Amino acid sequence: MDEASARLLDLRSSARIETSFEGRRGRASLRIRYLSPARFRIDVQGPLFQVPAVLLIHDRRVRLYLPRENTVFEGTPGTGDTPIPGLDLTLEDVRYAVTGAVEPGRYAEMRIVEYRYEGGKAAVTLQDGGDDLSLWIDTEKMAVIREVRESPERRESVVRTFERFRKINGIWRPGSIRMTRNGGRSGAMELTYRTQSVNRGLRPADIDVRLPKTFIRRPLEEAAPVFETMDEASASGAPPGVSSLKGG
Repeated sequence: MDEASARLLDLRSSARIETSFEGRRGRASLRIRYLSPARFRIDVQGPLFQVPAVLLIHDRRVRLYLPRENTVFEGTPGTGDTPIPGLDLTLEDVRYAVTGAVEPGRYAEMRIVEYRYEGGKAAVTLQDGGDDLSLWIDTEKMAVIREVRESPERRESVVRTFERFRKINGIWRPGSIRMTRNGGRSGAMELTYRTQSVNRGLRPADIDVRLPKTFIRRPLEEAAPVFETMDEASASGAPPGVSSLKGG
C-alpha cells in the first residue's frame, strides 16, 4: 500500500464538495492541485467563476487566502486531526480526500488485533494508542476502501470511504470520497471528482499564489469569525463569499 501511494507524484483535478457540520450545509466547486509529498492548493470556486478562497498547505503549514478580504490567515494546526479554523476540515481530511490514499507508513507501528481475507478484500483491525482502527483493503488495487477510527476515550468516531475507482495513467484513483464524523465535532463531507490528471509534471510554481503587496496577514485562528460573518451576510442576502464551502 505504501508503494502504491508513493506512485502519485502530482495531481491536477476539479471536483465538487458537499459538507454538513453542526447543522450547517454547504457546497462548492473546487480546483485541486497536489505535489508529493505534502503540498496542496485548493481553489474554492464561487459564483460567476470568482475564487472566494484559496487553501494552501505545505507539510502542516496552512495558509488561507481570501481575495475579497485581501487577507491571508496562516498558522499550523495543533495536530493532523485538529480542524482548520473556518473550514471544519482537518489536515487528515484534506490529505485523504486529495490523495485518495493513506499517508505512507501510517500503520507501520500499530498492533494488529484481527485479520480476515475474502474475495480479494482484506479486513484488518489495529490498535493505535487508545483508538481502534478498522480497515477494508482492496488487495488488487492495494487501496484502502474504508477506514473506521473509534476513540472510546474521546467518544468520537470517523468513517472514511473511497469509491468508484478507475485507473488513471497507471494509478488507481477513487472518484468519490466520503467522511462522516460523530461525537464532539459531528459532520459529513463528500467530495466527487469531475476530472483528474495524474503525474503530468506539476511544478512548485503551479502550487503557489502570487499575493498582492498590500495583503493583510492574520493568525489562522482568526479565520473562523470571518467565515461566520460571511455566513451571516450570505443568509441576509448579501453576496455569498467563502460561506459557500462552510454553509452559506
